[in-house]
Amino acid sequence: MKNSLLVLLTIVFTVSLFAQQKGVKEVSVVGEVVDIQCYVSGANGPGKGAGHKDCATSCAKGGIPLGILEDKTNTLYVAGQTKVAMKGANEMLLPFVAEKVKVTGKVYEKGGIKLLLIRKISKLVE
Repeated sequence: MKNSLLVLLTIVFTVSLFAQQKGVKEVSVVGEVVDIQCYVSGANGPGKGAGHKDCATSCAKGGIPLGILEDKTNTLYVAGQTKVAMKGANEMLLPFVAEKVKVTGKVYEKGGIKLLLIRKISKLVE
């Protein structure tokens, strides 16, 4: 599992380095902040929702990447950020774990992985 996580993180950072590609448009995505390991593996239930908040927070603090699970399509975006080079998005997303958010940024896709480089995030009030 650690090797898979390292590969995923390597992909995220590699794609981040090439984030200046032309023709990539800014998008807005509405969804829930989830830790990608629990959500994808299902090892600890559905890996989403308020009941998973404490686990997702612990996973994120332990280094598991956070992502955005889009409401409309159920698409999982691995989260990156555009503010600090060579740094992931966990610190930016921790206050929003298991919450509905609207994020704005650029989406890159390669090998079936979607990376959302977040420029702006806001919590949605339901």
